[in-house]
Amino acid sequence: MPDQPVEQAAPRRGSRLSVDDWLDAAAHILVEDGIEALKISRLSTRLGVTKGSFYWHFTDIGALKSALAEHCRMAQSAAAARIEALESLPPIERIEGMARLVSDPRRWAMESALRRWAETEPAIADSVDQLDCRIFAIAIAAMRELGFPEAEAHARATTLLYAGIGFVHAHGRLNEATVDDLRVIIDVLTRAGT
Repeated sequence: MPDQPVEQAAPRRGSRLSVDDWLDAAAHILVEDGIEALKISRLSTRLGVTKGSFYWHFTDIGALKSALAEHCRMAQSAAAARIEALESLPPIERIEGMARLVSDPRRWAMESALRRWAETEPAIADSVDQLDCRIFAIAIAAMRELGFPEAEAHARATTLLYAGIGFVHAHGRLNEATVDDLRVIIDVLTRAGT
């Protein structure tokens, strides 16, 4: 779940753009309108340069998309590392930490864009799947530590994962979940039956 890129001003004419400048602009377009909208002309306009400038760094739009996919995979790996850092916390704190990461507004748009791109790009799908699997593994371990039997731990961890995915996709479409909503969800899923 990579962070959404920060909006940047177009570079001054005459300044040399870096690969990262092109990737940042491509990430903005990915978030705004999806991978289908990623075109050399649109990128050039966004950056305030001619199309010829694009070819200093990439042979074609396919090469840019490959570089963007790699950039996104690295960001997904960084997100996995942040999630794995929570493993030393007690189970409920671990789950709360994952909920905070998922509910970070900087992540919503990019995570949603990556999941849409994953529907057509196997490399992105693998990256998203790996992160989901890592989140699930941490969630089920926490549920086991809380003493739930295997089938119940699995169901509760699955519910947490799907709630997180739904939270990302619902952003901006439905009422926003509040911090209190997240606490209730976590309480319901981590509380033993009475």
